[in-house]
Amino acid sequence: MQKLLASFNKFTEKLFDGFIKFFRKHILLIVLIVLSVFALVMRILFFDYVSGDMGSFLIPWMNYFKNNGHFLALRDMTQCPNANYLYGYYNLLALVSYFNGRPIDLIKSISVFFDFALAIGVALVTYHYSKSKTTFTVSYLIVLFAPTVFANSAIWGQCDQIYVCLIVYAFLLILKKHNVIATLILGISLGFKLQTIFILPLLGFMWLNKKYRIFNLFLLPIGFMITALPSYLVGGSFVAPFVAIGLQLGQYSDLNYGSGSMYAFMEMYYIKECFNKGTAIILALAIMLFVMFVLFYKKVECNEKNILYVATLYALLAPFVLPHMHERYFFMADIFILLYVIVHKKQYYLAPLMIFSSINTYTHFLTFGEYIFKFLGQDSVRLSALINLFILIIMLLNMKKLFSSVKNQPTKI
Repeated sequence: MQKLLASFNKFTEKLFDGFIKFFRKHILLIVLIVLSVFALVMRILFFDYVSGDMGSFLIPWMNYFKNNGHFLALRDMTQCPNANYLYGYYNLLALVSYFNGRPIDLIKSISVFFDFALAIGVALVTYHYSKSKTTFTVSYLIVLFAPTVFANSAIWGQCDQIYVCLIVYAFLLILKKHNVIATLILGISLGFKLQTIFILPLLGFMWLNKKYRIFNLFLLPIGFMITALPSYLVGGSFVAPFVAIGLQLGQYSDLNYGSGSMYAFMEMYYIKECFNKGTAIILALAIMLFVMFVLFYKKVECNEKNILYVATLYALLAPFVLPHMHERYFFMADIFILLYVIVHKKQYYLAPLMIFSSINTYTHFLTFGEYIFKFLGQDSVRLSALINLFILIIMLLNMKKLFSSVKNQPTKI
């Protein structure tokens, strides 16, 4: 009996030692899996929440696809109630409409799937810079649990993570010198959201530094046309996807739609009238071109860290100076600010500031009219605009360091 007990104790000790060795060796993977499951469960718990956009737009769209032959419904989106998105997103709705389940669950499942894809993409980018598994894991989890990422998908049921996810993977391909495939992916991203244009100044920066071929830009419309293929295959109009672009561009005429842009400060009627006559677009383009001119004039080198800086700068600058921006149009800035501080390992305070700025404007739509700070009311948007301006100033000041460190950054794209 004693020999049996001794053998059993020896077996359990070996089993325990083996478990400890396995746990220590794969601790990052275990943490990643456990927290991923937790993140998924947390999102599912909010699937019942119906936002204004969900009730007025997304659920009716899903019902339209379910009741009109799924992909066959793409033949004529003019019959779809309140249809005002691009065909890339409609393709995904048509795809999931084949599954049984509540429309809201199917819609939010798309967004949640791309939450995880986006988190993996960000982690891969940070790993490219750091070659650290710890940085990979931390980056992945930060994105997965970022309030704006969580709110955008699980609560709001929106699709900004889709086009930003595609942009992040395109950025990763640029780092790996696959500019052709990256441009094609950016074209596909355009088929989901026109806000993809916020990343295009990066291609201009690379072209000015002779690291990007201008003819690659022809892949942008090709990528966009890929998102229109399902519609064409079922007999849809050739011009319909392009008409959708016109609908998006012409749908909103106010200078600002609850976003933390510089136009949050311009509420006087005569100023709004002046800017709405095209002045705002000209001013925004002038500002963005001037920044590009400074980068070119100062001969900022096109190396890996500098292209991340340029991408991050324009992800924030573009929605800040462009008119007609919605609060969610800073989603790309949220992600790239996170990337920037993780890769550069400094100014970490920029990430929570950016996230707070965005979530502060989200609450107006997620709580049907109220902001985090109720006493501020509409001034909450101006608070976010001030925060964004502060972050933008810090990023512009960081540009000076690029002027003085050109020779110290030998790695080129």
